[in-house]
Amino acid sequence: MEQQKEPQQGNEIEFYNEEQFLYTGTQVYYYVICHRKLWLYSHRVELEKSSDKVALGALLHETSYPRLKKREMLIDSLIKIDVLEESGKILEVKYSSKMIEASRLQVLYYLYYLKRKGFDGLVGELRFPRQKRKEDVILTEEKEGEVKAALQNIAQLIEPSSPPIVEWSGICRPCAYAEFCWG
Repeated sequence: MEQQKEPQQGNEIEFYNEEQFLYTGTQVYYYVICHRKLWLYSHRVELEKSSDKVALGALLHETSYPRLKKREMLIDSLIKIDVLEESGKILEVKYSSKMIEASRLQVLYYLYYLKRKGFDGLVGELRFPRQKRKEDVILTEEKEGEVKAALQNIAQLIEPSSPPIVEWSGICRPCAYAEFCWG
């Protein structure tokens, strides 16, 4: 049975289709970063709201590219596109390119999601304003396969009743979940 979500206020577009996606762009991003972080976030343990790093990213997003008209669109209460250009380009603004693979997969997921909703031919672009750098993201058949595989893996990772065991790595130190996981 299809479950429809209550529309939220703001820049949100609702698509009602027989196929429902269950994951947010953040979940797809976390899938690449850390499976435990993905599980915690997916089970409503959201510690990043108090993170200084997340606040810096939000400030950068708000102040970068002020001349672009369309900003931050929430679609189906699942994906939040940073900027949508009139040319049909989806922009994702990131504070740093350190997690570029996760950023790429997130934008590929947005493109895949919108393609499944009937918006074919869109392209993505990652922008790193602090580094004055940008990178195009194109959804090819091969990349669609990667997105589909990631979505299947996400489903398997978040299903268990306890988080996956992970090993400490360098990305754990600045993570908002570090104290929760390793404290």
